Order: sequence, then C-alpha cells, then structure tokens
Amino acid sequence: MPSFVASATIFNLEAQSPLPTPITAMTNTTRTPPSAVPEELNPLDEFFGYTLATSRTHESRHDLSIADALPPYVEDLPPTYTLKAPEPLTLAKYLFKFGFLFPPFWIMGAWILWSPLRAPSSDSDVEGAWMADKSESERQRVIEEMRKTEVRWALRCLWALLVLILLGAIGGIAAWAVLRS
Repeated sequence: MPSFVASATIFNLEAQSPLPTPITAMTNTTRTPPSAVPEELNPLDEFFGYTLATSRTHESRHDLSIADALPPYVEDLPPTYTLKAPEPLTLAKYLFKFGFLFPPFWIMGAWILWSPLRAPSSDSDVEGAWMADKSESERQRVIEEMRKTEVRWALRCLWALLVLILLGAIGGIAAWAVLRS
C-alpha cells in the first residue's frame, strides 16, 4: 500500500531562513503480513524497542533462524595443530638479546660454545636437589635439550659479534679513506 511522507517547513539555523519544502515522495513498501512474523522477542530487543513487525530489515538474511542457516562450504574439519614445547630458558639466549644493548654480552654468549654444561649435583639426600622427582635418564635428556638450545643461542651470539666486527671494520676503513683523501 503506498504511503505519503508529510512535508514540513524546515529552517536553516545558520541563515535563519526557511529551506525549500522537500518533495513529497510516494513509497511502496512490501512487508510480510504480521501473521508470518514470529512473535518471539528477545528481552534485550524488547528493552531497546525492537519489534519484528516494524523493522525495515525483518526480511533480511540476518534475521533467519538457525534452522534456515546455509550449510558450511567445506565438509572437512579444519586441520589440528600441535603445540610446540617451549624451549628452555638459557643464559645464552639472554646474553644474545641484551647484547644489542651492550655488545660485550655477545662475547660472553659466544664463550658458552667452549664451556661444558654440567648438571648440578644430584644428591638424593639433599632436599633441594636438582630435579629430584625425575630419573637419571630424564635428567640427561633435559641436559641434552638445554645444551642444544644453549649452543643455538651461543652461535647466534657469535654471528652477531662477527657482524658487529665486520661492520666496525668497514666503518673504520671508510673513515680512514675519507680522512686520508
């Protein structure tokens, strides 16, 4: 059923003069009869005054019920990922990171390559023994994993130190060449 928009005189507040009257428009709205609209309202919708019969979007795809939802595009389940165990915290890792603030830490980090990693004494009668709840083979596995991680970070310290020395040498040669000419 066509409806007409009522026209009114609107004032332009800045110019203090009336604006031209808007043109009356005829709109044709097709709505679903109220009997086809479900009468269930969410309490939150009721609080904010939302009603399905007066909504302009009650026929939109967003108002479909869950039963009318489209099937998924993919029938397979998404892939599952396994969590990688975090690497152990080592001194070489901290020396590498803090070496960007104080490069001599890279020298100490690279020195770890030549130092052996030894487990603390495992006296079972001492209360504070290192990993007292683990067997000897488990402790050896932890030591091997820590050594592997520590060597990885110590190599990074060595490479960072070599790059720093190389950049320093290039800068020194460039400064010497500029001052000589």
